[in-house]
Amino acid sequence: MTPVSCSFGDMLSFTLTAFVELMDHGIVSWDTFSVAFIKKIASYVNKFASDISILQRSLAILESMVLNSHDLYQKVAQEITIGQLIPHLQGTDQEIQTYTIAVINALFLKAPDDKRQEMANILAQKQLRSIILTHVIRAQRTINNEMAHQLYVLQVLTFNLLEDRMMTKMDPQDQAQRDIIFELRRIAFDAECEPNNSSGSIEKRKSMYTRDYKKLGFINHVNPAMDFTQTPPGMLALDNMLYFAKHHQDAYIRVRLLFVFEICVVASVVASNTAIFINHYKPLK
Repeated sequence: MTPVSCSFGDMLSFTLTAFVELMDHGIVSWDTFSVAFIKKIASYVNKFASDISILQRSLAILESMVLNSHDLYQKVAQEITIGQLIPHLQGTDQEIQTYTIAVINALFLKAPDDKRQEMANILAQKQLRSIILTHVIRAQRTINNEMAHQLYVLQVLTFNLLEDRMMTKMDPQDQAQRDIIFELRRIAFDAECEPNNSSGSIEKRKSMYTRDYKKLGFINHVNPAMDFTQTPPGMLALDNMLYFAKHHQDAYIRVRLLFVFEICVVASVVASNTAIFINHYKPLK
């Protein structure tokens, strides 16, 4: 028989495949592996980015480590960052993209609350969202079932972080929170404010503010802070309104001018739908 030559990459791929199969049978505990082994597997994620088989198996091993051991989660989190995983989302292999998102989800799921919020802030960055949208969701191919599931899990984990704000009532006596409502009014009506408005009587200003809050769709025109004392949606509704007003100012003003749109009600509906979504899938927390 003619001996079959086998490159180092092939041998490593076969070895990692055998390891994954062995661990799937539950014969060996994940907690038995050393930091050196974790570092080695993590290094393959960066070193062998062009070798699909090695990269796929290395990502699968890291995901299983995180999901099956709290101690290993901490060690893997020290070796792998979201920044190191992002390039794998920009490739063309959907299987690699799927395993990459699976690792992100595993790190997200097992992270303590403070670390989870930090990860959420990274995931919320426009660059990362654009990468997922462009290279995964809008790629010229059909999204397979496993990828759809991993995207769904990522969305649920992200929505779950909104629960605290959703269940937080506004304190009508909190000046900082009241200032947000004043800011919403200022952005919407600043162009209409008269230069000598500040010299008007207190009653006149109150009347003007009441009129403006009504145009903005608040239920309580006199004290709009009371609109956010119901949970859900709580402060999440106010957060949505402020984001809309600051980041889409022209649209915010146009909506008010053209439709006298009830922004508060819409924000509350959005937050309420988020609440339903979160509560329905709470077991994933």
